[in-house]
Amino acid sequence: MKRKLKICLIIFGIIVPLFLVVNNFIIFAASIFYRITYPTNIQNFDDIIEKSELFDYEKYCTYRDYSGEDHNLSRSDPYDYIDRVFIESLKLQIDEDKKKFHFFPFHQLNFIYSLEVSNESLIYLTYNNNTIIKAEYADHTEIFTASMAFWDINSPHWMGVWYLNFTHIPYALNKSSTIILSNTFLVKMNLNYHSTSNFWDSQHLTIEQYLLFNSDFQIMFVFLDSMLSVQ
Repeated sequence: MKRKLKICLIIFGIIVPLFLVVNNFIIFAASIFYRITYPTNIQNFDDIIEKSELFDYEKYCTYRDYSGEDHNLSRSDPYDYIDRVFIESLKLQIDEDKKKFHFFPFHQLNFIYSLEVSNESLIYLTYNNNTIIKAEYADHTEIFTASMAFWDINSPHWMGVWYLNFTHIPYALNKSSTIILSNTFLVKMNLNYHSTSNFWDSQHLTIEQYLLFNSDFQIMFVFLDSMLSVQ
């Protein structure tokens, strides 16, 4: 009996540490990482990356909440946005997480980020002086459309984080104006972030935002969908 118990303890002492080592190796290899891509190669691309990632979103961008109230964008709000500070902070989290030993089998901490630029001969922009409503390609296929809210006293209204440079885009004369923007550079920034520490602590964040530059690489508008997926 004692011999069997001793054998069981030996097996247990080998299998459990081996399982933990294998588990940590699998997590490290497949679940803790970041991937950053810039799948575009056009003239002045590096300059557009700089202007997009270093744009002062908190200074210039505002958003309308479900009640229709205007707010300045802030990192303390639940409206996350992509900039270089945010990307670098996520990279630091992951680099620090790689130094730890992980026991939880479903642990993950990763993000995939891409910035893509396209030179557009024509874009239709629909907006008013309170928000951006939608943007379309030359064939009228959708680039993005803001969400509608129908709650509370100021409803209905368009939601979203936005900025319009009225030195390059005229003020809207009514509740919905559509203008044609020619020879522009459209920037699409995407971020998918996953974090799972245990069964009760999990987050999935998806951000998609757009910036438009004119032919002189001056910003014309910024739009960030406010409907983020967080779990």
